[in-house]
Amino acid sequence: MTFIVGRRFWIVPFCLAALASLGCEMMPTWMPFQEPASDQMEGVVPPAERIAALHELTAEAAKSSPEKRLQISDQLAHSIRSEHDPIIRVEIIRVLGSCPGPTADAVLKAALRDPDAQVRIAACESWGTRGDERAAKLLSDLLRSDIDIDVRLAAAKALGETRNPAAVEALGEALEDSDPAMQYRAVLALEKATGKDLGNDVYRWQQYVRGELSEPEPTLAERLRRLF
Repeated sequence: MTFIVGRRFWIVPFCLAALASLGCEMMPTWMPFQEPASDQMEGVVPPAERIAALHELTAEAAKSSPEKRLQISDQLAHSIRSEHDPIIRVEIIRVLGSCPGPTADAVLKAALRDPDAQVRIAACESWGTRGDERAAKLLSDLLRSDIDIDVRLAAAKALGETRNPAAVEALGEALEDSDPAMQYRAVLALEKATGKDLGNDVYRWQQYVRGELSEPEPTLAERLRRLF
């Protein structure tokens, strides 16, 4: 019995080797490497095509009328509710960043609580383009509360992009962070938010936020920065 079992196991590799020696044209049709594999399924749009379409929609939204942007916002607000792919959600958020309005803003606010960090980062970038006190408030809350350092760094950067005085308090708190990367990001953001140039000295910025630093007359560079 032992001999028979051994012969059976010996025959299998022998047969496979014999088939291989006959060439690919003689291989049986069930072999898994006979036909090229495809990741496309009928009726399903591949993620790469969906992302490319959303990129085109971003460019379209930026030059569209308010009515068209509202239509785009309504369409994307509906689709993101059932979107499981975080990469696609990121792209949807970026499109909505180009569509200011109540619908887009509601989705962007919800995106700050998305379970995926990259979606929250994309939402920070979109709120940074808004520049109003509501954007500064939402980003300040996220900077104080999010547990992901990359999201908090994105929130600090976006606060600077708002160029809103309401961003100063939260950025001043970020200067106290033990992470040097956060301190540096807060300094850069404060420069943009305030239009002042105090260098990279964290202590001087802390004094400024606390109102302990006397303010010299703004330089020409500072005045020009405020204009842009």
